[in-house]
Amino acid sequence: GLVGSEMCIRDRLNPGSTSEISVLSRIVRWGDGGIDYEADPRHAEIIISELGLKGSKAVATPGIKCNVFDTAEPLNGREASQYRSLVARANYLAQDRMDIQYSVKELTRRMSCPDSEDWVALKRLGRYLVGKPRIVLRYNNQHLQRYIDCWVDTDWAGCQRTRRSTSGGGLQYGTHTVKTWSTTQAIISLSSAESEYYGLVKGACQLLGIVSLFKGFGMSVQGRIHVASTAAKGIASRTGLGKTRHTVSYTHLRA
Repeated sequence: GLVGSEMCIRDRLNPGSTSEISVLSRIVRWGDGGIDYEADPRHAEIIISELGLKGSKAVATPGIKCNVFDTAEPLNGREASQYRSLVARANYLAQDRMDIQYSVKELTRRMSCPDSEDWVALKRLGRYLVGKPRIVLRYNNQHLQRYIDCWVDTDWAGCQRTRRSTSGGGLQYGTHTVKTWSTTQAIISLSSAESEYYGLVKGACQLLGIVSLFKGFGMSVQGRIHVASTAAKGIASRTGLGKTRHTVSYTHLRA
């Protein structure tokens, strides 16, 4: 397999020689006291340009919840193609921009049949990027930590079209945010407790994965999960199925 093969190392980040490198067009800088990480800024620039928003007034949030309008008209072929292209680019950018993950997730759900209201939502994202075209994540130097903390929350029945909930959360190693997510739950939760429980399970899966990754690097860490819902905590802590048989069975099936 790899015997006799060569590996090309274009650059190596360290304070002694190179203080800035590009990794898959992401910018990584080693400065005094820590490391800076920045997403590829070209994606935001292209989205703003393609939407014709250069010089437009910026908005404070990347999206807002709107009522479902029956009068929204489907986009024509050219507009729909442009919508899919820009949303795909935004989806790639959202991997490194936690501030737009929820809004982009909602936009991607409409890629198969976008309408005029979806186009308005996309332009709002563009106006947000006008005000915040670049965001730099700062990872300050810190001592080795014993724990990785997982923070989870859920937007119950937040989608007015399908009444599906959204699971959101993030993983922190000390002061470093190492992963975030915003995903639509696969089924319609019948209560806030049920949706919060599914969000808790999602976070636990992410946490177990990152703990395993750390152990692969020879770092022994433990996971801690934080949830605001006492009902979800009670369901996760119970012994036996009780009245939540359908919820627990579904979660085990998904896992």
